[in-house]
Amino acid sequence: MLKPIIFLFLLLGSFGSGYYLGSAGTQEIKKKYLTLQNEMRVKSREVNAEITSIRLRLNMIETRRLLGSARSNVQDKNFGAAEVEIEKAKGSIDKAIAVSAEPQKNRLTLIQSELESIRADIRQFDTKSAPKIEAIEKTIAKMAD
Repeated sequence: MLKPIIFLFLLLGSFGSGYYLGSAGTQEIKKKYLTLQNEMRVKSREVNAEITSIRLRLNMIETRRLLGSARSNVQDKNFGAAEVEIEKAKGSIDKAIAVSAEPQKNRLTLIQSELESIRADIRQFDTKSAPKIEAIEKTIAKMAD
């Protein structure tokens, strides 16, 4: 009678220790899962920020290219093509404003208003708008770097 009771206690003890060790393993897996999940969230935010930065830079580069073309057209007194290039540059600035942070949005909005005044000068066939375009190109070059 004593042997079955001892055997039962040993069986319960081994079952209890196995259960405890097994549950400790699942707790460890849950901790690793949560850690990995948090790391992935952080990395995802970093990647999104980098993508936004790249989009902003690409829009700024496109704007510089369009402004260079517009300046060249103004110097060649091709005002119709220059006005089209200025319009495209404004569209590119709009895209840059959409993906930029608040401080840059303010600067880009100012550049956009300057482009509108340059466009008005071009409509009046004013060749003096070429230095203004060049100044904006330099400002954008500083912002893109």
